[in-house]
Amino acid sequence: MATTSWSTWVKWDGSIEKTLAEGQHVASGELSVAEVRQRAGGKGTASILDVVTLDDRAHLGRCWVLGAPELHRHFGSKTPPRKAIEAGREAFLAKLEPGQAVAVTAYSRGMPSVVLFAGRTDS
Repeated sequence: MATTSWSTWVKWDGSIEKTLAEGQHVASGELSVAEVRQRAGGKGTASILDVVTLDDRAHLGRCWVLGAPELHRHFGSKTPPRKAIEAGREAFLAKLEPGQAVAVTAYSRGMPSVVLFAGRTDS
């Protein structure tokens, strides 16, 4: 079975939960998130719509929200800019197992600006 990587940038909306909800709303279009998931069936959508739960650790079926220590370890800064995340995105995604997702916040002038939601899925 092949593994597919997916990623989506979403503008920061005050909290990671609100940012995820906005990204899912945009991705689902005219349908509800639940309707899109139901139509996709067990194979998933290979998109931000597959994110159901946010977590502070990497787990199958959950979206790992990187905190300051992880951001520093993986991207060289506790407040990395979007360019640093884009430069390291593919190498970081390769470390995830199918079924795992990650949320990486990018900063501009020390403030959250956008979040990369990304993951891997079996296809």
